[in-house]
Amino acid sequence: MDTILYFCYSLIYMILFLTGITLIRRDDNLFSLSSTLLFVTFALFLDNIIIASGKFIGDGPLLEMLNISRFWIHGFITPTLILFGWGMAKRIHIPFTDKIGAFYFILCLTSGLIIYECIENMHKTFVPVDEYGVLRYVSEGSSGPPLMVLIVTFVLLVISVNIFLRTRWIWMLLAVMIMIGGSAIPIPIKSSAITNAFEMIFICLLWLTHYKLTPQKHMPLSRI
Repeated sequence: MDTILYFCYSLIYMILFLTGITLIRRDDNLFSLSSTLLFVTFALFLDNIIIASGKFIGDGPLLEMLNISRFWIHGFITPTLILFGWGMAKRIHIPFTDKIGAFYFILCLTSGLIIYECIENMHKTFVPVDEYGVLRYVSEGSSGPPLMVLIVTFVLLVISVNIFLRTRWIWMLLAVMIMIGGSAIPIPIKSSAITNAFEMIFICLLWLTHYKLTPQKHMPLSRI
């Protein structure tokens, strides 16, 4: 069952990725801060397709290498969600986005988290785990969300609250709350893939926010 779910997640992420390319080409550009969501989406596609393919590849050096690459991609790409959040805040002219010092802080924070994750990955030991019909490698001894994820989530929470207060657009805030709830609340279901559903909903709602807050929209933000 989990294998099917991971393949389904992969398909949804690929659809989001292709739709995102169209959206960004039409309303933005690949070098904008908001375009980082495109790379996060593609990284999650790779993450889920590798997990889904584990039992077909079989235990061995190839599967181990692919799974280790998941952690490195995650470390490099996930912190850039901070830049996406900053891009959304700047679109609706939240005051702190006009301060150059705040922008440099966001850049340094994102870079610092990437460096931190790289150092962490160098010291990790990966072991194979066969759980609920899915074969993958995981970091030995890891438990709970990484520090990087906690910081990224906190920054997005602050930004989403400001977006809600300014525009009454609640979906980005709900996305963050769903992500927090999915990580903090134990799910009494025998599946490792269920928690990834919260992550997928999170990304879908971020794309919805990206679409609704595009500057080219003529609908007043207060009415969205």
